[in-house]
Parts: sequence; structure tokens; C-alpha cells
Amino acid sequence: MKRIYSLIVAGGLLAAGCDSYFNEDLYQNIPQENAYATVSDVENALNGVYYAFGSYRFMGRNAVAIGDMSADMAVADAKSGHFVTLNTYTFSETEAVLEDVWQYGYKVIDLATRSINGTKALLAAGGLGEADVATLNKAMAQCYALRAFSAFQLVNIFGLPYGTDNNEHGGLVIVEEKPIELRAEVSRSSVKATYEWILRDVEKAVNTPNVVGSDVQKYFNGAAVKALEARVNLYMGKYGKAKEAAAEALKLRNAAPVEDEAYVGMWKSTAISGEDIFTIAKSSDDNLSANSLNTLYGSYGGALTKRAVGLFAKGDIRAQLVGDGKNPRRPMKFAGIAGADAVNNIPVFRVSEMYLIMAEAAAQSGDVSGARKELLNTAKRNPAIRTEDDLPGTKEALLAFIAEERQRELFEEGHRWYDARRTGEKIEVADGKYKNFNVRSFVFPIPADEINAGFGTQQNPNWVNAMPK
Repeated sequence: MKRIYSLIVAGGLLAAGCDSYFNEDLYQNIPQENAYATVSDVENALNGVYYAFGSYRFMGRNAVAIGDMSADMAVADAKSGHFVTLNTYTFSETEAVLEDVWQYGYKVIDLATRSINGTKALLAAGGLGEADVATLNKAMAQCYALRAFSAFQLVNIFGLPYGTDNNEHGGLVIVEEKPIELRAEVSRSSVKATYEWILRDVEKAVNTPNVVGSDVQKYFNGAAVKALEARVNLYMGKYGKAKEAAAEALKLRNAAPVEDEAYVGMWKSTAISGEDIFTIAKSSDDNLSANSLNTLYGSYGGALTKRAVGLFAKGDIRAQLVGDGKNPRRPMKFAGIAGADAVNNIPVFRVSEMYLIMAEAAAQSGDVSGARKELLNTAKRNPAIRTEDDLPGTKEALLAFIAEERQRELFEEGHRWYDARRTGEKIEVADGKYKNFNVRSFVFPIPADEINAGFGTQQNPNWVNAMPK
């Protein structure tokens, strides 16, 4: 943890002021010994957690781009050099993108832990008004949720899929009761123990009073916590719990059908849409420029694979989000808004994902009728599908359809690599160079800087041996 904790201790708690927590003008460094003396300190620290979460080094680009670029959905442009090594599996333990994901994912975890502890101390001290107590509880609930999500993202990049790894050091270094101090010896836990920690934090977020209302999509709200619970349980193969949590997320969101025109148009706006449960929200002057998903799939030449483009039937409205005048395979979900080509919201949880989770969970349990009912929400974006009878009628056929439907619905949003790992589907990568890649057996290496720091973090053993051949 050398890189992470030295940066935090040396720089204090990062705090981003103003309405957008992705503004890169950090206006305050709070000395650690006085970090949480007031309610305002907690609010500032929470802004810092969101800033790290939405950084391009984590959920603002890198962790999302890995999901398509390292799978069979996208191809990088060798001329630009961006994400080429991850796309072609020619990276090493010094890969900068992986280093950034590890560092900023743990930065979220560390800052969230410090904020949780500081909030608890203020609440325990007493003497606060009702409004201040509510503010502190809202902040704490968000920190639990942000920590849980970040741990979930990290364990699915740097650990093997749930249920496949019996290595006691195959998961994450758990940071739960207190932050890890600089130069402290650490040890990775198992994947199973990491998931148990994630679910504990989800439960704490749910049970903390005054969780942010589910109508506030630019923060980790109550619906988003249930959406996270649904996704985690899906990855664990706990389909009943996944379906239940997804349904609750939709209920809390008060989700309603999104018409085709609105669905296509939402990607060209920073306004909250009917699809959003929790989104990394941007303003027109808040762009990541060269470090944005927009640029990766724009001037840097990133594109969908031919296989991915072929998934769309004629007339599927989602095909309108593929191709521009120059590149027919350019994905256009993050192509910018009017007057700002490098500005887009980045959805973390969407309504359609919850329907797809419920459909998959129902199909896995043998409920074909229930699966088709939930699946129709997205499948009808293909005009050839109008009723449930237009969908497959067996469990096996439904699961195959759902796997493809997730790609049609969630392309460019970074789900495919993780989906293939959890289901065991063998895929082609490097734009078809490698066939039948068993991504379920593959795990990215822990960054060399972390290992070489000498504080006990264990490398994923023999990770190179599982590279595609």
C-alpha cells in the first residue's frame, strides 16, 4: 500500500469543492489530526472520496474501459497507443492503467474508511442538531457504499471470480475498521472474505439512517445501494437475492419505461434520464479532455469489434449509437454533448441493467416466463421483438440470449470482460487474434510498485500463464 498511503498522508485528505465533485481544483488539504472536527469537514472529505471515485484513473475511464477493451467488444488503435497493451494482452506488471486503478480504487477505500471513522466520532461526541446528525448519517451511508463498490471493482480485476479461488491471499487487503497506516505490513484476504466484506458494507449502507434519497442520481443513493447488492449477488451466483435486490432498486427509483427517442437522446445530454440510478454526473465545463472515454473512442480511434457490431439486428434503436460519418464502428454513447465533445455522464447503475439481472436470475432458476417478462424491457429495442413470445422459450436459449442482450444494451459501459469471467464464457480477444480465451482463469497482476514496496502485498501467482495464446 506504499503508493496509496504515502500520497494520502503527505497530502492530507483530498477535498473537492463546488457542486461538481469532479472539479480538479482541490481547494483544501486538511491535516490528519484535525481532519474531522466539524460536519463541514466530513462533507468536504466526502467530496474527496467522490473525486477519487470519478477520476479517469478509476471509474471515470480506466476501470470502465478495461471492461470492453480487454474483452471482445472493442479494439484499440495502435497508432494512438491508448489501451493497446490491455487490448492485445501485451502488458506487464508495470502497466500504468492497472497501477492507476489499484491506486485510486484503494484511495476511495482509504478515504471512505477515514470519513466513516471521523463521522462516528462526531456522532458519538453528541451535541449536534437534528439536521447535522442527518447530514453525517447521509455521508456515512455514501462512504460505506463507495467503499463497497470500489472493493467490488478491484476484486474483479485483481482477483479471480467468486467461487473459483481457494487461495487465502487471492482477494484484497481488507480495510474496514481502520485505515492502514503508512509502512504497515499487510496481507491480502481471500476472494470469499473480500465479498463478505463488500456485503457487510452494503448492509451498513442500507441500514444507516437518512441514506441519500433515490431521486438524487448523482450520488450513491438508496436505489444505487440496492443495485450494487443486486450486481454483487449476481456475480456470486446468488440469483434469488440478486433478483430481489434489483427489484427493490427499481422500486426505490420509481422506474418507468424509457421511450426509444429519449433513450437515444440521453447519451447526448448531461441531464439525469429515466435510465439513471447512479451516474458520474458532469457539467458542461467539467471534462477530462484527453483522459476521457469520449477521447478514447473518438480521436484516439477506439472502436467496436466487427463481432460486436454484428450483434445488432436491423432497426435496433441501439444501433443508432454506433458509427459516425468517419468510423462506422465508433461507439457513440460517450461522444460528448453539444459544444463539449469530451463531456458525458458516466452511468454506474442503470434501470436496464436491473431488468437484465432479474431476467438472468429468473432464467437461472428455471423461471422461463419470469425471465422473458423482465427481458422484454430491453429486448423490445429491437423492433422485431414486441411480445414475450418473440423471446427464446428454454432456459439455455434464454441465457444465451441474455448474454448477448447485455452486450447490446451495455456496450462501451465496461461490463463485458467481467460478464465473461463470471459466466465462464470463452471469448476472442485482441480483435480476434486469440480465440477461445478462458478469461475466467485469468487475473490481472498486482502493480509492480505495490509488490516492490515490500509491505507484504502478495502477487497473483503465475498470472502470466493464463494469458491468451
